[in-house]
Amino acid sequence: MIERIKNVGYAVYGETLGEMWLQMVETILKNGNFELDENRGRFAVKNLRFASATTNVDDALIEKYGDQEKINAMKRVVFESDTMVDFDITPSFRNGAKSYKKRLEEGKMIDFVVNRLAKIPESKKAVMVFPTYEDYEAVTNSPWNDYLPCIIALQFRVAKRQGKTYLDLTLFMRSWDGFQKGAGDVIVVSMVANIVRQQLEEKLGVAIAPGRLDGLVTDVHIYENTYEKAQQTVFDYLHEQAPDVAQTHTLTQEESSQHS
Repeated sequence: MIERIKNVGYAVYGETLGEMWLQMVETILKNGNFELDENRGRFAVKNLRFASATTNVDDALIEKYGDQEKINAMKRVVFESDTMVDFDITPSFRNGAKSYKKRLEEGKMIDFVVNRLAKIPESKKAVMVFPTYEDYEAVTNSPWNDYLPCIIALQFRVAKRQGKTYLDLTLFMRSWDGFQKGAGDVIVVSMVANIVRQQLEEKLGVAIAPGRLDGLVTDVHIYENTYEKAQQTVFDYLHEQAPDVAQTHTLTQEESSQHS
């Protein structure tokens, strides 16, 4: 579902992470405004709300339509590498900043969230926050060539629905390369949630299922040099879902050329 709410902006909803991601990309293709950002052309939508009914990482749509190389690169900076690497088709920051893995470890974020929710399951304080004062200093000293995490905050909530217990997520992004990195980001935050969920099950002694994902991104975009690939990906997806109406849901080649 893609909806434009008057005086609010666009909202997308998917039954799965992959459906949500593809609808987010479609929203940018159809409604993004062209602008230059630090000398890079891109199509952007401001303040987009997004939601998925589940954070199940076994996602057939992401497996089929996602760029597995970039998804694996995102997994590395969350679970393997201590330093951040820019795997954008056009790198925009120098390598070497602390990775998400390093930030998770230094802040003992997983332990904090698990222990907080184990002690007070209804808590709203179980939040991981990724930027630090060190990032502010680095960006101030090198404003054109340094790194500030795009994932600003990830909140974990224990919720009960219809007799079952879930772990829900709320994600806040300052900026998002929706096509290149969107699939990888929603997969890795859901993988982190799985770690939290499994540890929390042990502490609380109850079964906890993967819950929903809600979020806000203040600027979600597709860069000009990945636009055609994004367009083809969404067209292929929509054509598979409903071949007879796919053309009405994607930009035609003529419309695309007007954006170029």
